Amino acid sequence: MTKLIAIAKTAWGLLTGSRETVLLIAIAGAAAALYAWGATARKDRDQLQAWAEKVCLSAGAQFPGAGKKVDACAQRIVDLVAYERQSQAATNTILARAVQRQATKSAADTALAKTQAARRTDAAAQMEKADAQIAPDNRVGPDWFDSVNRVAGLRAPGS
Repeated sequence: MTKLIAIAKTAWGLLTGSRETVLLIAIAGAAAALYAWGATARKDRDQLQAWAEKVCLSAGAQFPGAGKKVDACAQRIVDLVAYERQSQAATNTILARAVQRQATKSAADTALAKTQAARRTDAAAQMEKADAQIAPDNRVGPDWFDSVNRVAGLRAPGS
């Protein structure tokens, strides 16, 4: 511990001893900060260039390199985005039409099912009436056969 205190006192003495030493340390600190900032900037630039190359290659264009015009790459990306929007809009239109067709068919099927259910209920009621009108000798007439056919979903001849 005493050695550390002695070193600190010596360093403090050097720092406060002359103005040139303090200025030299300040310049060295600034230079170190600028070097670190430059290294970070170079690293960021290299990462950005690698990303741009990857994006351009993914888009199907060649990346011309740092500092050069990237019009072909940028235009290719713009074209791909426009194509994606157009294809998405077309897909949405097709899907909307399909949903509308399905809804129309479903509504028609529901109406048909209701109509057929009403016909079946009416046919069953008419069959019950025809059964009630059977004579005591159990002979049936053409009305009874027409009622059986309606219950079975068949039409009477000539209808």
